[in-house]
Formats: sequence, C-alpha cells, structure tokens
Amino acid sequence: MEELKKMTGQHFVVGFPGTELDEEFIRLVKKYKIGNVILFRHNVESKEQLKALCGEIQELIQQETGHPAFIMIDQEGGVVTRLSEDFCNVPEEMALAASGDPENMKICAQITARQLLACGVNFNLAPVLDINNNAANPVIGVRSYGDSPRAVVGGTLAAIEGYRQENLLSCGKHFPGHGATAGDSHEGTVSTDKSLDDLLANELVPFQQAVNNGASFVMVGHISAPAVTGDDTPASLSSVMVTDVLRNQLGFHGVVITDAMNMGAITGTYSSSDAAVAAIQAGVDMILMPEDFQSAYQGVIDAVTSGTITEDRINESVARIIKVKLGM
Repeated sequence: MEELKKMTGQHFVVGFPGTELDEEFIRLVKKYKIGNVILFRHNVESKEQLKALCGEIQELIQQETGHPAFIMIDQEGGVVTRLSEDFCNVPEEMALAASGDPENMKICAQITARQLLACGVNFNLAPVLDINNNAANPVIGVRSYGDSPRAVVGGTLAAIEGYRQENLLSCGKHFPGHGATAGDSHEGTVSTDKSLDDLLANELVPFQQAVNNGASFVMVGHISAPAVTGDDTPASLSSVMVTDVLRNQLGFHGVVITDAMNMGAITGTYSSSDAAVAAIQAGVDMILMPEDFQSAYQGVIDAVTSGTITEDRINESVARIIKVKLGM
C-alpha cells in the first residue's frame, strides 16, 4: 500500500495559498506523497522569495517521494503572467505573432525559461496551441498565435524550441482546441460540434506538429466533442479523445496532463473522486488541481484496490512521469 501511495502521489499537481510553505501543504505532501506543485501569482513576491520557495518545495518533495518535483507555472506572457514585476515579463502570443518573425517567439521563450530555471521553476504550462478561430471566444483571444493552423504552428514550434534549448519543460495546451468554442470551461460546460476530420484539418494541426517535433507534455482541456465521442464527456475524461485520438491517431507517447480540475466544466457535473478516476481510465497521466485533492487521491486508491483501475495503468503513467524527472 505504501508503494501505491507513492505512485498515486506522482499523478497529482497541487497548489497552496501563500508565498511560503504552510503546515497544511507540508502535511499533505508527507501523508499523500504528492509529487508535483503549481505556482500562481499569489505565490510569487520576488525573485529571491521564489528561489527560496522552490528550494524548499524540492527538498520536501524529494525527501518524501524519492524523486524531484515538477514545479509548474502558467507563464504564457502578457495577460497570463504569474511572475512579479522584478522579472522580465514577455508579451502574449498574439503580440509576438504580430511581429511576423518566429525568432521573436523563440527568444521570448528562452527569456522566460532562463528566469524560471534560475528561480527553481522547471516546468512552464505553455505554449497555447489553440487557434483563435472564433472571435466570440471568451478565454483564448490574444493568448493564441493566430486564427489559422499555419500561424499557430509557426509560433508553437518556435516557442517549444526556445524552451527546449534552455532545458525547461513545456506543455502544449488545450487539446483538442479551445479557440473555436463559445464558452469558458472555467465557468461551465464547453463543447465543439466539429467532426474528427474537421478537427484534424484545423484545431489538431498544431498539436500534431508539436507531437511530430518531440513535445513531451500535452494538456487536455475540458472541451467535449460529441461528434467524435458520441457523448458530452469532456476530453480530459474521455478515452476516445485521450487514447484513441491523442495517443493513437496523433502518435503522442509523452505525458498527458489535465487542465485544472477545479474548473466549472468538471465541478458542475463530477465529484473530485469520479473525475480523477475517469481521467486516469481515459489515459491521462497527471491530474491538475482537483477541487478536493484528498477525495480525488482516495478515489484513485480505491479504484486501484477494487480493480476499476489496473495497477498496470498506474505503472504506465508513473513510468512516463519518472522518465522525464530522471532526465531533468
């Protein structure tokens, strides 16, 4: 059971409220062997503070799990900036795309990577691979490199290469594409009516190119695609989308992480436990920010114990995660 706890802890990414580790977070890491952390603006006060904080996170998690932590952040630039004002915060993706030179996108990724790594953050949840092909979309907009597959592919590959050259982990998001939707998955259910052929010809082109160019991580969004799956299950919980399309059709063999599981598209329909179990059954490797972490964690433990999730499924994901950590 102790080994199962350690393996289950590697599946989760959690946050905490302040600029220092609090007693509750330390308790959770020690009890549940949590392997990964996400930081937000409320966790970052300055360069010096962030560096000290990341050092404490790594020391705690390595001591409790025997492996390094992924310390993640959403530092896209522009409107999605988590770093304090003493950092160099780069523009958002659409502003960079307006320059017409992919080298600028690569340089900004390198600038971001150097700053993050210098402070101990080893994983950026970027770039955004969504195509901004619906002007009414409330959540992507200037976070996208453009309104066509070609524009987004150019920015995507430049950014991924910039992160790769600096040895910063990065993650393309939000599969299968949030740009054509009319809603915000932070607030509630969001869907696309496109067929798989339509997605392959448009929204999935940047993801396919990222996979072809060695992307190690893909974030799956909470966007349902009933014309593909036959129901309203969010992509993050759908074996059709994660296993059949992302892994088998696009050929992705890296680590799949969900979008934040405390978003309305999930919490409005699923319990934290049911969502975590469904995600792993679908083929997801890492679960980001469940609304109730302890319930989600216990749900996975119970599912493995009962045989609902096989130990092979757990081992498969953990092997992918640890492989990356050993190479950091």
